[in-house]
Amino acid sequence: MPGPDQAKLHLTNNVPRWNRVGSVYTRGSAVLDGRLLKALEISEQVAKLHCLEDLVSFLRRLNGFFATVHVLPDAMFLAADHVRSLPLFYAVDGDNLYVSDDAWWVREQIRDEGIDERSAIEFLVSRIVSGSDTLSPKVKQIQAGEVIALTESSKHGLIKKSVRYYEFGNVGRTTASHDQLAEKHDRYLRVAFQRLIEYANGRTIVVPLSGGLDSRLILLMLKQLGYKEVISFSYGRPGNRESEISRKVAGRLRFPWQFIPYGNEEWFRWYNSEEWKAYVRFAHGLCSTPHIQAWPAVWELKKARMVPEDSIFVPGHLALRDHPALPTEWLNSGRIDCDELINEICDRFCTLIDWSFQSETVRPRLTSKIGHLIEAPSTMSTDQAITYFDRWWWEVESKFFLNSVRGYEFWGYEWWLPFWDLELANFWRTLPLSLRFERQFHRASVRKMETNVTSRSTIPDASMYTLNPLILKTLDRFKLRKPAGRIHALFDYYRHPLAWYGIMPKSEYVHAFSGQEDINTYLANQTLKTIFPNFKIPPGLDFLAKPSVEITSQE
Repeated sequence: MPGPDQAKLHLTNNVPRWNRVGSVYTRGSAVLDGRLLKALEISEQVAKLHCLEDLVSFLRRLNGFFATVHVLPDAMFLAADHVRSLPLFYAVDGDNLYVSDDAWWVREQIRDEGIDERSAIEFLVSRIVSGSDTLSPKVKQIQAGEVIALTESSKHGLIKKSVRYYEFGNVGRTTASHDQLAEKHDRYLRVAFQRLIEYANGRTIVVPLSGGLDSRLILLMLKQLGYKEVISFSYGRPGNRESEISRKVAGRLRFPWQFIPYGNEEWFRWYNSEEWKAYVRFAHGLCSTPHIQAWPAVWELKKARMVPEDSIFVPGHLALRDHPALPTEWLNSGRIDCDELINEICDRFCTLIDWSFQSETVRPRLTSKIGHLIEAPSTMSTDQAITYFDRWWWEVESKFFLNSVRGYEFWGYEWWLPFWDLELANFWRTLPLSLRFERQFHRASVRKMETNVTSRSTIPDASMYTLNPLILKTLDRFKLRKPAGRIHALFDYYRHPLAWYGIMPKSEYVHAFSGQEDINTYLANQTLKTIFPNFKIPPGLDFLAKPSVEITSQE
């Protein structure tokens, strides 16, 4: 089995740092039996384990954000945490095995210049490559909650065995009363944030504070627990609704608040900088569209020295966010067909294109992969369907939304995800469906806490004013969504609250956006072109190739 001394293992020096004990390499931190373990201590524990079964048992007891590599004389174990927050990649090339946290390095070692066509299509329409695949045919990735054993056999060469030691989904609905659920929720929240505070250990916690409820809950919990080293920040066009709500929330809780102004000219400068090129290379992992939203704000905070260098960024990624909303018609359904489930997943998560155009060419290739990965029965109960739906959302969350932490790592900052604390996430999974729709339980909990902590009436959240899914379905029914979106898109170039369409001249924007797409449609396309400049969209899929002009200046 090739080992690190043969330069087949390449681990970068990005934060959080890798720590080595013997032949075990670990980055990140986790809680074990109530005690916070840093990477070095996790490595010490893993070093004692020499078989896959023991490692799986150990990983099931860990609660945190980590990745680990264990090199043995005749085997190598690779593991990611329950949300794949610190990605790992590998490739087998003949007798050689290459492992790294840098997918690009793996691709270079095996000289894999090809592209996986189906993965490229999936990337263009959904922002990610699902499963263990990547855009590169031979480069594979460790999935969320997965451990892989690669063992050497004299007869069969390299043998791979995969175990998903954690899977997100229904763990059985609770029959507890609303008061009992509220009490449990408060307890799990408190423990999750006490773990964050222990991890921070007096360092500054930086909260990207939006106008919604999730990031607001972070500040409420830190206030309730008495943690004082906190800075919040917001960004966007000056005066945008989200930032104004954010400012009021921070002011009421008496936490410092910083605002980073966004505009078309600023975005054009950021997007065409050498730093952006480096960030794309750093963040895509051959499977994820780089997150753009907070990246320049963190850059500006760093340049202006508004936050200490050892700060910890804490974003409000919720384990049961309403993104996208669960299909409300399932609430009273008796049985769900597998095809209905797969089509719902496709409709909700492959949203970067207009499915009314040439969908008969693309859709079967995507639904086939979704069906293969979820392995759902031909018909199932509503609870079972929601479980499969949740697992695919967990896939997108781990590959795209949580990949936003690369935007903090790139600038040298650590991060923590309190709402993905295992005990808290597992509690949310048990909620009755009626309390999960439109996040009724979560919304009521935050409102109650806000009133208790501030002793005043609550501040409205910006998410209350977003388009209702019923409105979108009505537009779809009468085939008005695309015309309405086109009109909306034309105004967005100058009025979008994040101003991010300024990354391109208006002349290109008019060509690139027909009304169905969003900023990630463009970013996925441009990222793919950057990684694989010679890739040609296959015949029949030409509508995926957005027209592009060479950008020399902003118009």
